[in-house]
Amino acid sequence: MNLYKSVIEKSTVNEINHNFKILVVEDDDVGYMLLHEILSSYPVTLVRAFNGEEAIDNFQNDKSAFSLVLMDIRLPKVNGYEATRKIKEINPSIPVIAVTAYAHSQGVIDCFNSGCDDFISKPFDINKIFRIIENYLVIRN
Repeated sequence: MNLYKSVIEKSTVNEINHNFKILVVEDDDVGYMLLHEILSSYPVTLVRAFNGEEAIDNFQNDKSAFSLVLMDIRLPKVNGYEATRKIKEINPSIPVIAVTAYAHSQGVIDCFNSGCDDFISKPFDINKIFRIIENYLVIRN
């Protein structure tokens, strides 16, 4: 995982100067740990929800608790499409980024139709993750 840290150090991390809070909705431990490692040099706090139901609960408790959501699509209890719809009803301005291995064209369309603002496919393109995180968090400074 040191490769990720060296890539992050060469990134434009300094452009983000706040400690943002990101909700990572991911039921897979490896997927979550990889995102955690990739983002470990950023000034962000990650909070994990294991399913869509937990993600929705986080927003029902405090609609402004997070700066960004990284949303897996295939989740137990409530899938990422439905969780995104509910979260956007609670807080329409929160950026929700779909993170999924199902990157076929209909899957991407379904993500955007459910309210996702952007899309990251698995396996991760680390540079795309950096661009998306920096874009959505810097805009919200």
